[in-house]
Amino acid sequence: MALVRESLPVLLDRMYSAYMSRFKPLDKTARHNLIRVLSEVQAGMYHQLLGDLSFLADQLFPDTATGDYLRMHWSDRVPPLYAVAAIGQAEIKGVTGTAVPAGLVYTSASGKRYFTDTAFKIDSTGKAVIWLHAEQAGVASNLAAGEKLKLSSALPVGLSSEAVVLGGIKGGVDAESDEEYLSRVLLALRNTTRYGKIGDFAAWAVDSSADVSKAFEFKNFGVFGALLIQVISGDHFHGISQVGNLSVVTAYIDSVAPPVLYTVRTPSLRPIDMTITLLATESSSENHGIVENRLKTYLNASARPGVRYTEGSFRDAIVDGVKISFAKVELANGVAGEFTTTILEYPVWGTVRFAVK
Repeated sequence: MALVRESLPVLLDRMYSAYMSRFKPLDKTARHNLIRVLSEVQAGMYHQLLGDLSFLADQLFPDTATGDYLRMHWSDRVPPLYAVAAIGQAEIKGVTGTAVPAGLVYTSASGKRYFTDTAFKIDSTGKAVIWLHAEQAGVASNLAAGEKLKLSSALPVGLSSEAVVLGGIKGGVDAESDEEYLSRVLLALRNTTRYGKIGDFAAWAVDSSADVSKAFEFKNFGVFGALLIQVISGDHFHGISQVGNLSVVTAYIDSVAPPVLYTVRTPSLRPIDMTITLLATESSSENHGIVENRLKTYLNASARPGVRYTEGSFRDAIVDGVKISFAKVELANGVAGEFTTTILEYPVWGTVRFAVK
């Protein structure tokens, strides 16, 4: 927490309260050691001052600073990633032709608020698809598809008081931690020459939002041969998800990259389902956990859009000749023992079943 200098009246009140709490003047037989009271209060004052000085001493150096002080040291070279508000579409019903004004506020079951910033109109089917923005930034404002929202502002004539989320309100992400920011600082210090070469656009995509965990580049995409940048969020241990607010990523890349034709997308997620057969003597809950951990580690290191896996590659990632000497992998949704994705798909951990030989 940053040091805050309190006003003189506040300090006077605190000192007076500290003395009075030790004197207890209302006691019937008040016996006070005046020197001890003074020493206790002054010791408390000096203890706080020394704590403030110790805190400020840490903030002087970029490798020990924390919070806003840390970001002040590096923000001119590595922009901090703050919390981002979620955005998404919802469907409302009403009388055909009724205007849906900007500024309507909806509330979710969890109490989160969402607002419209653009006017819409009910179409001939009695419905309208509106864009909603989360009032509070952060991952807690994300909503799944199908969730219902209640109108909490004044209800316009001809509109329903309920809205249904379409496709999810997503893209909300919490601000990065000090550790995550420092890791990006170290990465930037190691690579100070970004001018648009191979890998730079992917690095800029990761720098654009805390929601982006990995990014991949693909040349000659589409009719015009644009550079395709695929972004994902999360990892195989905690779960992979699509990046919700791609406009944040695009806006950041536009601000730092040279004028290159590119497009930012988030790939569709394609699960890998498999059956793993182990020896009866090695098929235990402990070894099952080891197998899953090894496969997730392997996927974390190798997964990307347009990847190709074989049953043999998964088997080699499992067998170590010590804990597990035999394993047979059968891909449930593979073709001829292979699992492949296009550059518009990303492989994720699916359903894994264990069998015994």
